[in-house]
Amino acid sequence: MKCHEVVKCSKEAREACFVWNSFRDNPQDMDNVKCWVLKGAYQDESGQQLKKCRQCAYYLSMNRDTGIMSASDAEIAMVTCDGMINLERTKALEKVWETLKQHNRFKVILDLTRVKNIYSSGLGAIVKMQKDITAAKGLLVVVAGDGHIADLFISSRISRILRIVKTSMEARDIFEQIKKKETEAEQKAEAAARAAAEKAALAAAEAAKPKERPACYVYFKNHNPKNATTCDECSKKIKPTGQPCWIVDGMIEGISFQYVEEECEECPYFMEFGGAQEL
Repeated sequence: MKCHEVVKCSKEAREACFVWNSFRDNPQDMDNVKCWVLKGAYQDESGQQLKKCRQCAYYLSMNRDTGIMSASDAEIAMVTCDGMINLERTKALEKVWETLKQHNRFKVILDLTRVKNIYSSGLGAIVKMQKDITAAKGLLVVVAGDGHIADLFISSRISRILRIVKTSMEARDIFEQIKKKETEAEQKAEAAARAAAEKAALAAAEAAKPKERPACYVYFKNHNPKNATTCDECSKKIKPTGQPCWIVDGMIEGISFQYVEEECEECPYFMEFGGAQEL
């Protein structure tokens, strides 16, 4: 059963339809697709869209007497049950969940506040939902009120694996808190990444700076161990020119040039500050 075959929508209506545009290349896949479950079908949290869907022939034909309804906003899927979840309604719940799962909807609120009783098959279906959602790293929150259904979950020990609250508002608050924590964690991670990048950039800039060369007599603390005299008697200290001590001035045919004193090549001062740095 395809929705457009039931409601007899026009070609123009199809072109503007989210479901048709999602399946137009493979229309055979539209059989029994619950369009009100798909992402984007529910834009109004006020419930106006749900009211429209409840008047739709396709919605009514797909939900006749199941007591199971599903709606989705941008992030959270809401599955609402009423009456008694017996074997027949368990199958309806399983179909709704399969549709949600096919569309990667793993943030789910299961509202059971209008349910009077749940058969063991229904409890099994809920446990299966929980396992699927946990495996997909999603979250299932069950709204059970504070009556018989809540007691049933406790007595069956299922409450140990489910996130159970009394009202839909509490359920949505849980998702809001999780979203807030995720946003804060992302912001902290981004801030830490920026700080690390800035620190790395500063370190790289610092490393790229040329090493400041102290005067040779400062480096040797006024006494070069290879020299018999102290630095106080050295011309490099008596008349400092700022020119490295390993540089020697030469002249030939009136042309001046500079070269590195051979004896300096093994000097620790030259090896640290000389080499290709200065000439």
